[in-house]
Amino acid sequence: YYNKVDLDITNKEWAKNLSFTECNLWFFPYCNNKHYIMICVNIKAERFEVLDSLRHKDFEKTYKSMAERVVQYAINYMKTQFADKTVRWERFSWFKLEKVTQPDQISCGMYVIRWMRHWEGKYNSALTKDWKRIDLINEERECLMLDIILDEENLERERIMKEATKYCNMKNKKKELK
Repeated sequence: YYNKVDLDITNKEWAKNLSFTECNLWFFPYCNNKHYIMICVNIKAERFEVLDSLRHKDFEKTYKSMAERVVQYAINYMKTQFADKTVRWERFSWFKLEKVTQPDQISCGMYVIRWMRHWEGKYNSALTKDWKRIDLINEERECLMLDIILDEENLERERIMKEATKYCNMKNKKKELK
């Protein structure tokens, strides 16, 4: 799958105005066989960090070549952005987070989103606090969905709100009939 993905963003129109010279963490979510992991390029710590909520033991076989490819594209792009700043890529090491195991088989995407919000290049309690409980993961999932739907930039917001109102009214009428 990843061989077919065009990861080279150096010539993309949307990437021309990006400035990452102040960023220390670059996040690259990746999906392999319906399982999401996060690859983070940590400039300050000089590490390529792999965050996997299922803690796959076969990282070398399953993810390493893809992660290396993502990292290589990131390096190529960063070289153009960090022209005035020396980044010694050869000194970077690989780091794999070992402290997280999700409680189900479907919440990996929620973990990736949470990592993008809270990862600081090291384990911290905000990453996993109470995240062994499915109800709290589902609550976070619902909040994320509502944030997307209710955002003023959402072009479908008004249509969705009308449909939701219509649905709630229909549901209330069914309850009254009982």
